Amino acid sequence: MPKKRNLNGLPYNLVQQYFSTLFYFKKGYMADWIWCAADEKNVADIEINILTKTVNPKLLEINPITAYLDRLQETIKKELVANGFGDNFIKSAKFEISISETDKPKKLFRCVAILEDKYGKIYRSKIHTDSSLEKKIKVF
Repeated sequence: MPKKRNLNGLPYNLVQQYFSTLFYFKKGYMADWIWCAADEKNVADIEINILTKTVNPKLLEINPITAYLDRLQETIKKELVANGFGDNFIKSAKFEISISETDKPKKLFRCVAILEDKYGKIYRSKIHTDSSLEKKIKVF
């Protein structure tokens, strides 16, 4: 019998994977792309839907930000199968990213991963704080 509590760490694992040095795209890491795109377009709140590979606001739905979402989907499926769940057990997976005015000078942002299973149970990561390391990347 699969235990749902075994999935409690999955949201944080997804955040760690997405913002790791393994997810480098041309000129920078995911944190750099998200920070620079949001800064150029003056956006403070971003939602990345992992399962549908979409970004809200739409103007930030660029290839560097969505390029590795397939790998995050694979991570979800592998974790589900390894714990005895069907690969469609998770019906929603997203990152909620926010940039506060006080953190802008430090190039910091916060991210929370939120997953929902087919029964409506919510799995939420702790708040992950990250920063852009690269110099300014011209996104648009």
